[in-house]
Amino acid sequence: MMFQATLDSVAFQISDAKDTTRFAIGQLSQISGLTWRSEAGRAFAAQVGELSGRLQVLAGVLVDAEAYLSVATNEIHALEAQINEQRMAS
Repeated sequence: MMFQATLDSVAFQISDAKDTTRFAIGQLSQISGLTWRSEAGRAFAAQVGELSGRLQVLAGVLVDAEAYLSVATNEIHALEAQINEQRMAS
């Protein structure tokens, strides 16, 4: 049961991180759509593009983490069921 609470907390944090990452990507895409006339502005836009790319990679990692967490949750449930079965058998 304690493990489930920990997994639930981690799941919430991953979900929150995904939402925040997607929001940041959306905001950065608005910036990258602007026309930059100065060299400094174009350099800034390039950095924005690089950061957006990194955030997209992070979003993918977070999706993978959710899948891993789902597997872990299923394994915890299976272990708890085995423990309960053994207690009942005793």
